[in-house]
Amino acid sequence: MTTHRRSQSSIEQLHREVEALAEEMRRPTPTKFRVTWLPFSIGAAFALTVFVIVAFVAKHV
Repeated sequence: MTTHRRSQSSIEQLHREVEALAEEMRRPTPTKFRVTWLPFSIGAAFALTVFVIVAFVAKHV
């Protein structure tokens, strides 16, 4: 009977793990666009901001 309880407990643990994995798999993965272009866009925006600030400061000096 002890083996049966251990097997049942093991099966229940397996069901919980499968359910957790299924929940994780339902989450959307980052799109290729977001992974590729977001860092580039942030860098470009930063560079443009620095350029505008430098041009503004140079104009008013």
